Amino acid sequence: MVSKKDIQFIKEQIEFHNEPVLSLYADVNPSKPENARYGWKIRIKNSLKEETIPDYIKNKVFEVVELEKPSAKTMAIFAAEDFIERYDLNIELPVVDVANGKIDLSWGKPNAVPLIYAIDEYERTGILYLKKNGWHFYEFFLGELIEINETFNSVKNSEWEDLETYLEDVTNDFLKYRVPTHPDKFPRRVDAFVIRSYKHLAGLIEKIIYSRDIKRLIFLGPDEHTKFFSQYLSKSTRNMIAAFAGDLPVQDASPVRISEKVNNILEKIERENELKLVNNISNSDYVSGIENTLEALQMGRVYDLIVPWSLNKKVFSCKDDYLSSSEEKVKSVCGDENIKVFELKKIIIDLSINYGARIEFVRGEAEQKLLKDFDGLAGLLRW
Repeated sequence: MVSKKDIQFIKEQIEFHNEPVLSLYADVNPSKPENARYGWKIRIKNSLKEETIPDYIKNKVFEVVELEKPSAKTMAIFAAEDFIERYDLNIELPVVDVANGKIDLSWGKPNAVPLIYAIDEYERTGILYLKKNGWHFYEFFLGELIEINETFNSVKNSEWEDLETYLEDVTNDFLKYRVPTHPDKFPRRVDAFVIRSYKHLAGLIEKIIYSRDIKRLIFLGPDEHTKFFSQYLSKSTRNMIAAFAGDLPVQDASPVRISEKVNNILEKIERENELKLVNNISNSDYVSGIENTLEALQMGRVYDLIVPWSLNKKVFSCKDDYLSSSEEKVKSVCGDENIKVFELKKIIIDLSINYGARIEFVRGEAEQKLLKDFDGLAGLLRW
């Protein structure tokens, strides 16, 4: 997992490091056929050989890719004369072109922006797993799952056993007294031990949630237990609940099984939110198309920039930093000299930051709708 120490180093050292720095992103997902038999490693080495980069930098990278086989989706490597860092990430990054086995490589200004964007924008998710032999709490961030063992350290095994016994009684009473007119109503009397235990456990969980800046919650376990317990959380914590995901098919599910289930839920939620965002563009004051959106963005009019995950457009700029998708337009403003060409994907995050706009990347159906109905880029307007 990318640790807090890693995040601090990326933001404070790599992003602002003196040029030149090698920035390399590669798709290393082992489930893809093109990555079988170390295909990713061959592509990294071939890409480096084609570039005019000092041999000592290349050799550093060759050494670090040999360290261990990644089990991640994306590998990010940053190297300069005085450092080299490799990050194996279980996520895909926006505006990084690694489709079909490509290597996204640059030598010069550090290209840490896609990774920093992911660190800042991916929400930390807490997973509460209500198991019979004791509850577990996990943090899911950047595609990685870790258990927060200290969450329930103060709870004794005997307390878990007692709670399970009382819960069976509560559930049995619920089924016994359930009537057609009140199908979801628990018996009036819930044992004081259960109430006291749930309030205590809720306090332990909320302490961890706020100390680790967790923004979303997913519950695993029998619905009758997870939904009952959720009532004892504070209102602000209940508002974080993204899903009651039901129980797992086996009691002692591996972290891999838990991670897969959680990741599928979060992916579904993200795609639904992105589609809702794109569907609602027309309900707001907006601008669309590459040229019109860039123009409005540079005027400070855009507060929310909606961008396709795969952005493959070139833009032109001059010494006055005026930016346009039309080379002729830039020449008419600045003259024929010092015209620079940029890949929009390389600068779009910086542009949004510089002009005070939030940036939203969309994939799947939302991306296709953005490309078809809004010419590939859209901005929601302040005025």
